[in-house]
Amino acid sequence: MNQLFINNEFIASKSTDTMDVINPATGEKIDTITFATEAEVNDAVEKSKQAQLEWEKTPEPTRVDHVKLLIPLLEQNKDTLAELYVKEQGKTLASAKGEIDKAIQFIDYMTGLSMNNKGEVLKNSRENETILLTKKPIGVTAGIVPWNAPIMVLMRKVIPAVITGCSVVIKPSEATSLITLKIAELLRASTIPAGLVQILPGTGETVGTQLAQHPDIQLISLTGSMRAGKSVYAESASTVKKVNLELGGNAPVIVTSNADLDKAVNYIVTARINNAGQVCTCPERIFVHQDIHDTFIDKLKAQMEQLTVGDPFDESTDYGAIINQQQLDSIDDKVQNAVKNGAQLITGGHKIKRSGFFYAPTILDHINLEDSAFKEEIFGPVLPIVTYSEFEHALNQANDTNAGLSSYIFSENLKEIMLATEKLKFGEVYANCEAEEVVNGFHAGWRESGLGGADGIHGLEEYYNTTVSYIRYD
Repeated sequence: MNQLFINNEFIASKSTDTMDVINPATGEKIDTITFATEAEVNDAVEKSKQAQLEWEKTPEPTRVDHVKLLIPLLEQNKDTLAELYVKEQGKTLASAKGEIDKAIQFIDYMTGLSMNNKGEVLKNSRENETILLTKKPIGVTAGIVPWNAPIMVLMRKVIPAVITGCSVVIKPSEATSLITLKIAELLRASTIPAGLVQILPGTGETVGTQLAQHPDIQLISLTGSMRAGKSVYAESASTVKKVNLELGGNAPVIVTSNADLDKAVNYIVTARINNAGQVCTCPERIFVHQDIHDTFIDKLKAQMEQLTVGDPFDESTDYGAIINQQQLDSIDDKVQNAVKNGAQLITGGHKIKRSGFFYAPTILDHINLEDSAFKEEIFGPVLPIVTYSEFEHALNQANDTNAGLSSYIFSENLKEIMLATEKLKFGEVYANCEAEEVVNGFHAGWRESGLGGADGIHGLEEYYNTTVSYIRYD
């Protein structure tokens, strides 16, 4: 596929830079994508700029009416979208459909916020003067979308932009450009005016860098790795544009002696195997109180060994494929290194011998806290475990990371839960539940896990600038 989506039209790229698209569940080639050239990126940004200048004049309720038309289009095409998604990305069919449903829910909620652009009216200390704080669209934006949730994250970058009167240029992940361009067909079928959403496949080093440096782009939003986020942050400095980053995590999970172990195990496993563990909010480091360690391990092992891994189209499959060979090798390297360094392999610890890229459900007990499988985001179906004796010490160890996206606490003791929510230095704390980024919440990370955030009214605010007007009337 050599198409780009510019000004509501699919056009052939003039580039010779291509990449084969491989089905992660079979290892078979399903297509070839062609990347955008520098000139094509510039053309798309210019068309976005012109379209945005007209769009911001449109009343916000009218903008919302256009955006709402995406909902029936997604509903009508859900099966077709989900099937392509599974072939390109490898997650289960149920998970793919669930993500589309979440995207529909997100659109429905965000369009309901359309009249919440309130601004403020303030009184000045000087007589006969009023201060007005008004919100205005930030302008042309850019969105860099990851491969692990390309539909939901695409909507997180497109919908708030269009609702607030902005335009957006999207760089999809190279690994999931096909499904993103399929969504573009729905955008074209909607009544959203031409030029407000452009989609340009390409690498981070080329298209991503050009968007970050482009003087006409006023905000760039990236969901991806810490490495990619730091690169965009640095490249954006030359134009001092606003940067919105949702980066990697290394989520700690504290299981106290007061936890309901059946509940804890069920939620931890469910969250860890979501998309084969390729989710930034997944449980990554498990801290288990020493008094319940053995019982916890027995229950965790039993549940992990009952999982079915394989064909993502099979309804009985619990999780599907790893995105590619490189990621599969990275997971296995971290696991084997941990075992060499003394971690006890409870179950799994190997690639699954079949076509495609699959990894067995894995538990590493008594892992070295300095191992990469513990200190770094592993992005696979692996649970590294350590024990603790003092709750305060577990909290300190949980916070000992450069990441700060998500965290978990399992306890039936309210004091422990409240202490954890107060002291865990993460954007999200999940107490006695699995990760669920609800559309009316706010998904944001601390430290190297990001800047700004998405979802809810605070996510919508990211796409506004504020003007302060001093009005004197004497």
